Formats: sequence, structure tokens, C-alpha cells
Amino acid sequence: MFFTTNDPFSKNTKRHNYIIAFLAGILTGIAWWIIIDILVRSMNNLFSRFYILPGIAITLVIIILHFIPNSTVQDEIHLINSFDNSIKCARLFLFLIFLIIFSAVIASIWIFIVDSMITNNLQKKSNYVQWFGIGNLISTILLALASLLSRFGRKDDY
Repeated sequence: MFFTTNDPFSKNTKRHNYIIAFLAGILTGIAWWIIIDILVRSMNNLFSRFYILPGIAITLVIIILHFIPNSTVQDEIHLINSFDNSIKCARLFLFLIFLIIFSAVIASIWIFIVDSMITNNLQKKSNYVQWFGIGNLISTILLALASLLSRFGRKDDY
């Protein structure tokens, strides 16, 4: 039953992976929609273009994150018996990727607090301009959630 083409478990795994990929794509699309909205509405003296760098960093890291398969990171047997350091490198690379993701979220929170909340510029204190900081924060958090969802939500067929 488990080795036939009509295996119900493989169909459920495939469907699950499609749903997770769809949700991660929706979150990424919404995040980039917010970033583009901020860039279109803002002027350079009210919202610097460098403030979207955390979102760009997370997007690039999401692309890199998809090149590391789950089986490479979870393989315990080859980690002990192998002279190959590819598993250790994959785990280190995965750690650095998540370090970049969470650092970008912290940077986005910092940008929001410093530029939108603690400012003496009365023009930046208006509700319209505070959307730039809030939108940047929301887009960065959505991208981080999409990366976590796409990494830990997928299942591999063994």
C-alpha cells in the first residue's frame, strides 16, 4: 500500500506543501505590495529609501533558504559517521540565514521607533507619514513569517 502510486500519504504531503508554498507566497506578495506602496507615496525627505533594506535582505535570504533541503539539515547518521562537513556547513548556513532574518526584523523595529516615533520633525508625526514606518515594520514581519513558514512548514517525502 505504501509503495504504490495511489499512496494517500504522498498526496497529502504534496497538498500540504502546495498550501504552505501558497501561503508563503501570499505573505511575500502582501509584504512587497506594502513596500511598493511606501515607495510610491513617500518623499525622500520623509522616508529614506535605505529603510527598505531589511525587507530586501529578507527577500534575498528567502531565495537562498530554499536551496538547503530539509534532509541535509536533519540527517543525524551521516553527521557522526562522515568525514564530510556538508551537514555542519548546511546547519551553520541555516543559522546565519535565520540570524540575518531576525536582525532585519530588529532593524525594522529600530527604524520605526527612531524615525517615526522619536522625532522632532512635526511633518513626520502626522498619521500619513507614520504609515511609512508602520508599513515597513509590517512588511518585514510578513517576510520573516513567510520565510519561517516556507522553511518549517514543508514536509519531505522519505
